[in-house]
Amino acid sequence: MKRIVIWTMLVACMLMAVSPVQAATANTKVNIVVDEKQLSLDVAPYIENNRVLVPVRGVFEKLGLGVSWDQKNRKAVVTGEGTDIELKLGSKNVTVNGKAKAIDVPVTMKDNRLFIPLRFVAENSGVFVKWNQASKTVQLKTNVVKDTEGFLKRLAEVELNSFSGDMQIEQTMSMDNEVMTMMLDMKMDMILDPLGYYQSMSMEMEGLEEGMTTETYLTKDGFFVFDSSLGKWIKYDDEMYEEIVGLSNQQLDPTAQFELMTKYYESVVVLENDDTYELHMSISGDGFQDLLSEMLGMPGLGLEGEDLFGESNIDVKKMEIVSVLDKETLFPVAESLDSVMSITVEGETVEISQKGEFSYSNHNELEEIVIPQDIIDEAISMEEALAEFEAEFEQAS
Repeated sequence: MKRIVIWTMLVACMLMAVSPVQAATANTKVNIVVDEKQLSLDVAPYIENNRVLVPVRGVFEKLGLGVSWDQKNRKAVVTGEGTDIELKLGSKNVTVNGKAKAIDVPVTMKDNRLFIPLRFVAENSGVFVKWNQASKTVQLKTNVVKDTEGFLKRLAEVELNSFSGDMQIEQTMSMDNEVMTMMLDMKMDMILDPLGYYQSMSMEMEGLEEGMTTETYLTKDGFFVFDSSLGKWIKYDDEMYEEIVGLSNQQLDPTAQFELMTKYYESVVVLENDDTYELHMSISGDGFQDLLSEMLGMPGLGLEGEDLFGESNIDVKKMEIVSVLDKETLFPVAESLDSVMSITVEGETVEISQKGEFSYSNHNELEEIVIPQDIIDEAISMEEALAEFEAEFEQAS
């Protein structure tokens, strides 16, 4: 099943982004939410060095953890199922299940109350943690699937061969103090084997009076794109079609698909709800670039051994993907993307920010993508399209 590969391709090729500013002060009010319920604490949490510290009582009990204070050794001991964490007052050296680790902010004493770094303890106790910068809210969820590897292996074996997608994307590009914002609305029908898809896209951009629309077909009959500026369909060269098919048709077995996710993603967490699973993934800059290199260097694309990025540098500041899966079938229901990256080529840097919301339907219901015959008959070649573009450019100048 190639779904994980297809999702990764979409993420990698769309270059999503948007980065929160991590500016916080010790006096900022912080909200703590555990399993959708906001906690009321007698002492307010606070932020130090971009880390939330919470009073020893009132939070960890809600996570099913016990906290005790060893006065003689001046250390807090957090215990739970499979959890034994020892944090010494004022020290960044801690012990987790007998193994030494380091933390950014140590346990502190403030107004005669003990405060413990929340994220470190929660994540090392199997609790999902998410920070909302805008509302200064820490969301904690205890419904974490413990066997992440087993779940991903199950996901890789699901047979999903066709689906429809509806996608809305807001994208901002910044370069040399110039900012360009666009809204994309895409609809897609896709079949994975044999590969075929139809896509329609509309785009609205600041500064343009009229939006742009385009349509795309890809089947065994070729790769066709409608260009709204020419008002014509263009048939791309067969080499382009073969490259797209070659990238999609890498026959990765379930183990290889599982390894692709665990190898390059910085974090993969699965949450179990009543009717769905939530797959939370994040990837770092190095992981993103390595992932692109491996995918574009796959056999059959003609890119083996090439320097795919040259002098370019990709800096991913934030890339988070949340996939909602049907609990019974494990088919994708919805997906959200939120990320920011900068790309530097030959000394010039562009920052691309993107937020997207996707929904999926018609799972395994599409049987064939058919290109209308009139499109095949009337489409011009890429060479003819380039000639018309040059003629229009010369006339305009």
